[in-house]
Amino acid sequence: MARHTAPDAQQILDGIRDHAIFALDVAGRIATWSAGAERVTGYPAAEALGRGLELLDATDGGGIDSSVSGVSTSSAESKRSSTGSAGSDASAGPDGANASTASAAAALSAESDRDSRGASPDPSADAVGAASPGSAAEALRKAELLGSVEWDGWRARRGGERFWARETVTALRGADGTPAGYAVVLHDETERRRAEAALRGSQATFAGILEIASDAVVCAGEAQTVTFFNRGAEIMFGYAASEVLGQPLEMLIPPYARPDHAAHVRGFAAAPVVARRMGERGEISGLRRGGEVFPAEASISKLAVGGARVFTAVLRDVSARRRTEETLAAQARELSRSNADLEQFAYVASHDLQEPLRMVASYTQLLARRYRGRLDDDADEFIGYAVEGVTRMQSLINDLLAYSRAGTRGEGVQATEMEDVLRRVLAGLGPALEESGARVTHGPLPTLQVDAAQMDQVLQNLVGNALKFRGAEPTHVHVSAQRLDDAWEISVRDNGIGISPEFAERVFVIFQRLHSRAEYPGTGIGLAICKKVVERHGGRIAVRPAPGGGAEFRFTIPDRPAAAGAPEAR
Repeated sequence: MARHTAPDAQQILDGIRDHAIFALDVAGRIATWSAGAERVTGYPAAEALGRGLELLDATDGGGIDSSVSGVSTSSAESKRSSTGSAGSDASAGPDGANASTASAAAALSAESDRDSRGASPDPSADAVGAASPGSAAEALRKAELLGSVEWDGWRARRGGERFWARETVTALRGADGTPAGYAVVLHDETERRRAEAALRGSQATFAGILEIASDAVVCAGEAQTVTFFNRGAEIMFGYAASEVLGQPLEMLIPPYARPDHAAHVRGFAAAPVVARRMGERGEISGLRRGGEVFPAEASISKLAVGGARVFTAVLRDVSARRRTEETLAAQARELSRSNADLEQFAYVASHDLQEPLRMVASYTQLLARRYRGRLDDDADEFIGYAVEGVTRMQSLINDLLAYSRAGTRGEGVQATEMEDVLRRVLAGLGPALEESGARVTHGPLPTLQVDAAQMDQVLQNLVGNALKFRGAEPTHVHVSAQRLDDAWEISVRDNGIGISPEFAERVFVIFQRLHSRAEYPGTGIGLAICKKVVERHGGRIAVRPAPGGGAEFRFTIPDRPAAAGAPEAR
């Protein structure tokens, strides 16, 4: 049967690559040098053996006394471990070197045991008479006195590169208690230190953000006592953090809301989700120091810290927004009521003016028929002015009545063939088309969910305007449609005199005219009616210069128009 040879202590230590483990003789000179020591420090054994701990001193003098921490044992403990551990007995093994190496292995085991027990990273947390070891000689003296000393500090590799190390020096004794040298375990802690520094920086940054955040950030443990209260929370609730920390969270909640809050916390604690976004549960209520209850939006998260749950709430006071919303809603209601009153007034006024105006028109027309030419020329002129004024007034009242009805007296939305609408409009404009010699063409037009009678008004006004404001060239009007993402766009393009871009908004304002009545008759209401009808259907209307001259009016009709009589807000 094959015979297996157990590895000696040096072979075991050479297999440990992330620790520099070596032994010093009683004079403090390096007596053994492991493969891990060569890897960590960069020094080969030939350059290290016989040298002192000063070999690894950092060039700036920081060396072993930079940020020192001692994890020391008493001499009595050292002596007890000498008799109970082969690793600390200098006589164990075939020679002194192997004995020292075995003792170093025992020191590494003790260090690992301390790490596994969660040794405090705080430099002074576990120190028993800890102090800076100062020079290498002082470090050895303290190890001799205390049995073992540990510290963190800067060390230097062979090329001069500094690294942060955790170093343990343990005094070794022979079976008779006489000094036998020292075991040294050194671990490169540079990455850990860098990570800890980055973590501290991140925590400081996060803490700074929390402190300057305008939102309130409040943390509570499972017992629902406050554990964190930032500056935003102080401003929002009116308490200083010192007054709230450690107190029940309920002090920030109105009494009537506390039972619901407790139920929500229990439900959230048991839920699989780790966070709920702001506004997901609607508004909650907070309680200020003076007793004022205020509305807030909150997001909440839960996190396990040290085996216990921590709940974090981010709260935003929406009192100002609530007041603004209520003010806007009141203003909207008042505006809607005012508009309804104005529309009703316009309708009633225009309707009630019809009868007396018809009487005035009848008698002025009767005067014109009976007495024209029987009185002097001035009388004929005056009668003509009266008839013209009454006729214009009738036209104005009829248009005003149509405008008021455009927003209040629709026939209801239904599927409407826009080609049928255009056909009716052209039939009604027959005399004007014949007089102007205009040509009207169109492309394919869609079926829309609209008020058919009001679409008649829109197209009649747009095509009628094209005939009225024609240019020197033979008039051509083209009606087309194109599909948008969620609407149809209808275009009415002509080759007339056009509209300057600076008047593109003004032409849709009621009673606004760009030309005198002598040039072009009309009341200035037609395009205002178009705008009102289109907006009632949830669309928009605009005008722009047409390519090659003229004007192009475009209006949109959404796939799902606003309810009749309730134009979509924009």
